[in-house]
Amino acid sequence: MNYLRRLNWFMQYLSALFRFPKDDPAQATRARHTLMSLVSSLTIISFTLYCSHIGLFRLAPDTLLWFVALAIAIHALFYALICTGLNRRFADPSMTMAQIVASILWMMFVLYFIDQVRGAVLVLYMVIFVFGIFRLRIAQFIGAAIFALAGYAFVIALLAYLRPQSIDVRIEVLQWVLLAMVLPWFALIGAYISNIRSALRQKNKELENALEIIERLVSHDELTGVYSRRCILDALRREQARAERESRQFCLALFDLDLFKSINDCHGHLAGDDVLRSFAECVQLDVRQIDYFGRYGGEEFALLIADADLALAGDIVERIRARVEQHAFPHVDRQVTVSIGVAQYRAGESVNDLIGHADRALYAAKASGRNRVAQAAA
Repeated sequence: MNYLRRLNWFMQYLSALFRFPKDDPAQATRARHTLMSLVSSLTIISFTLYCSHIGLFRLAPDTLLWFVALAIAIHALFYALICTGLNRRFADPSMTMAQIVASILWMMFVLYFIDQVRGAVLVLYMVIFVFGIFRLRIAQFIGAAIFALAGYAFVIALLAYLRPQSIDVRIEVLQWVLLAMVLPWFALIGAYISNIRSALRQKNKELENALEIIERLVSHDELTGVYSRRCILDALRREQARAERESRQFCLALFDLDLFKSINDCHGHLAGDDVLRSFAECVQLDVRQIDYFGRYGGEEFALLIADADLALAGDIVERIRARVEQHAFPHVDRQVTVSIGVAQYRAGESVNDLIGHADRALYAAKASGRNRVAQAAA
């Protein structure tokens, strides 16, 4: 049983270690790129194993398999760092340069032990550098190219010193020169494509920010920051459908600031704007999270009170009225009050019917002296 528990714990640990981060778009993209890098390395590994199978690789197959396991383990480590989020601690969370360096080191290993077809192996360098298109800047591309060329030069020097009979130095130097001509140009093209991707990414981010601003302008009143009339009406329609579907109750309250025109006439429109903003902030102190409060037009505001009958809605708006009455408004030397009309939704009626009931109750509150709450008849 202890063995089974340990095995189960180990499997759960591996599952957590290599769980694809699908809930984080940035991490998911990095994980996909790492898996693509692994596929690129597997291409090189497969070629190496085939060369070993046909006798063109000097290392014993058993020893080669240990190196293959090490290469795969390194890529698994990169993937695990992304899945666990530890990669965020690095300057480059994608670890692109580190993965390219690891692949180049593997290429150096292959170039040293392979026989006869060393020139063909150099083509695989392009497979490695394609991965850099995702993230590398031009300086990093050039740096990776220089590292690859230096690594190949080191392999040539090592073979010329330890196994001179296995190489033709002139051919190797010619291949190095060809690689030196191709890699920098490939790096420049890769960097150019990477810059285009970065520019597109930045444009997409700017577009997303612009769309967020537009959506907020559509759904919120620019002056007070509360919901707009359109958003309130949409919420009323959704709540009406919900009430009909689930036999729920809800109410609508309409607010009108008393004698607001006199505030604009006596103190100016800027002072009136400050009063509207301060009023909206004051009301929201008593608005529940499930309710919708917004500006209906001019000095009129609306409050959708969800899951409430007329009695509960009346208590809520009465607290709001009292708070507004006691609130000290900036830039005005008089008391600001509000009249409120509240109505409960009746099954089968339209949103316009509900607004009409609340509107008539509001006019009743104003006609009876202002600074009070009036309820529509049930």
